[in-house]
Amino acid sequence: MTTPVTGLGSGLDIQALMEQIKNAEGKKLNPYLNKQNKFNGQVSSWGKISSSLSTLKSNLDKLKTEGFNGVSIGDNKAFKATAGEGAIPDSYSIIVERLAKAHKIGSPAQDSNSEQLGDGSDSRTLTISIGSGKSLEVELTDDETSLVQIAKKINAKNGDVSASVMPAEGGKFQLVVTSKKTGSDGEIKMSVSGDSQLADVLNYDPKAANIPGEPGYDPNRMKQVSAAQNAVMKIDGITVERSTNTISDAIEGITFELREVSEKDKDDPTQFKPETLSVTADTSKVKGLIEEFVKNYNSFLSTSASASAYKPPEKDSLEQNKQNGPLFSDGTLRRLNSQLKSAAGGNFGDASEVYTSLASIGITVKFDEVKPGEERTGLLGTLTIDNKKLDAALKEQPKEVEALFLGKEGALGIKGEMGEVFKNYLGDSDAIPKKEGAIAETIKGLKEQEKRVAKQIERMEQRIEESLKRQQSEFIRLDKALNSINAMSQQLQGALAGLG
Repeated sequence: MTTPVTGLGSGLDIQALMEQIKNAEGKKLNPYLNKQNKFNGQVSSWGKISSSLSTLKSNLDKLKTEGFNGVSIGDNKAFKATAGEGAIPDSYSIIVERLAKAHKIGSPAQDSNSEQLGDGSDSRTLTISIGSGKSLEVELTDDETSLVQIAKKINAKNGDVSASVMPAEGGKFQLVVTSKKTGSDGEIKMSVSGDSQLADVLNYDPKAANIPGEPGYDPNRMKQVSAAQNAVMKIDGITVERSTNTISDAIEGITFELREVSEKDKDDPTQFKPETLSVTADTSKVKGLIEEFVKNYNSFLSTSASASAYKPPEKDSLEQNKQNGPLFSDGTLRRLNSQLKSAAGGNFGDASEVYTSLASIGITVKFDEVKPGEERTGLLGTLTIDNKKLDAALKEQPKEVEALFLGKEGALGIKGEMGEVFKNYLGDSDAIPKKEGAIAETIKGLKEQEKRVAKQIERMEQRIEESLKRQQSEFIRLDKALNSINAMSQQLQGALAGLG
């Protein structure tokens, strides 16, 4: 902004004049600032509405995964099972015959862990392959061929293997390389190029495994410390083999964490003793989730009402009240409210002949009662629960309540009907390409308008600044002129006095 300037003695208060002009010029920004605040307020309100709508959607999703379709699983010794979406009540005979183990190999015993084992070449490359995955290449200089340095270089790659220097018999040392992947997917293969001496120590091919105690074992070559082993379990007599102890593709919706091998049958030690996996229906969360649905639905209406609140104009004013909500009279919000209320108050006789609406299970619409002279709040159509009626419905006909919410045999329930609203306004992340919702598009448009206004504000501020500088220069020139006139006046008065 302009630099404050003091007059030269003419009596002209330039700084006070500039402040008055600055205040007057600053008012030119007000229309743009008001627009900017309006757009920012609308963006903020849409953000709150989007968040509230997402919470309602999440709640209805839980009704499907954790409510009506919820299951509970008993505890087992040899394994831990957890249920997710798609799990259905049933029981299974489970045997864990073998746990998955990681492949581990070890070098021949060395007298020192710091002695260089290479042939003196400038460089060599250690290549480590894990299963069918991408190979890991480790470059080693001439002074990096000791067991300690090799382990350090391997670990620095942060790949699918780890290396450590371990004690060997007779006070010696060995390099042990362990796969981070269990089962056959983590089988290790190592080879050294550029150094035949180090290759004799580290080369290892699992197809020609060097196994202690077996025919052909060579203690001067890299050996197998423990074999890569897949997990093996039986589900109702069917063998399932995987490379990991976490198995999630054997039974839909069930994830197994294998803990230990099953116990042997006391009556027949050659056989394993099976454990029973019990997956039972658990609808204990249903009522809580329905209550949460009502709470979230009402919260959305409250957020919407606040954003679109109407206040009458001030007395004798033709302008809208500044206390109106940022989204007052917004057509997109009106349509969203209308569609969501229509879904909540709809008839779902195609899904359930017993409970065709929320009202039939004790969830009714409540409207604000506005007495003469009172102001309507805008919060219309909230839901209330008759707990006795809801409890009775859940106890007597739980499947029909489920059909009301989740639909049945292709007929949409409340979740399906509202799902269309969610897709339209929140978007569809599963669509290809991803589909933006009406709210995101609206927010994008508002932000673009706010950017344009911000540029207008910037240009107006520049024009104001330039105008202030011009006027300040004019005042300075005026001040100098007045100061010169005052000086001439004083000289003239002095001359006249001398004549007397």
